[in-house]
Amino acid sequence: MRTRYGLLVPLFAVALLTGCGGSGTSPETATITPPPPATGANAVTISPFDSTGTDSTSTDMTNGQPIFPAPDPRGVLALAAQHPDGRIVYATILDGTQGELIIARLGNRGLIATTRDAKTVRVGIDLTDSSIVWVCVTTGADTPKCRNHDFESEGANALASAALLVGEDHVRQIAARVASTSDGTLDVQTRANKVDASCLRGTDTGVGNLLVCVSPSGFVTDTEEGPTIARASEVSPAVDPAELNPAGIG
Repeated sequence: MRTRYGLLVPLFAVALLTGCGGSGTSPETATITPPPPATGANAVTISPFDSTGTDSTSTDMTNGQPIFPAPDPRGVLALAAQHPDGRIVYATILDGTQGELIIARLGNRGLIATTRDAKTVRVGIDLTDSSIVWVCVTTGADTPKCRNHDFESEGANALASAALLVGEDHVRQIAARVASTSDGTLDVQTRANKVDASCLRGTDTGVGNLLVCVSPSGFVTDTEEGPTIARASEVSPAVDPAELNPAGIG
């Protein structure tokens, strides 16, 4: 399946923005409302597990259930709003720096691990109250330094970086940009681990290449917005519980 967005772009752009909490203005001028602040000493205010609070599945026409293949940009957002259990590893480029991102989720527990400039930050998250449970920081070959709370904002910064790469709001921004292009396409492609995904792509003169791919269960396998890129190399529905709760932490 391959769908082109040409003469229908204005219609899709308006539907996408109004259907997802936008104002109906053009995607270039529309603003994205950040997630509401969480509460607690180690509250997570921005992470790839956060969203704008909009029920993206309500844009779907089949009783609010996501459809695969996604029929339109709103359908891609509906798929991305599922946040499935599983583990995914990405090769990333953020702010011109290459790195790695790991995201895992099992029920109400989550893990984010970012590696950049020889530093790895792992963050355990309690998704019931949006709080950081533990943070481990490893620099080079040093022994990891782990605490049952955030320290020096290392955990919060890792979560924010992950959200900029594969967060639901980032997916929403890419979809809005593609909906405003003249060369936007939506088709099914095979991505990492032979996972099929609905891929929305286009180009923006001021940004560059645009891409977001989402699997039937809701794994965001790829994002690209100009120089900001996340490419999944491993996708699995299986998660080792020990990875989400290291010995002596949490």
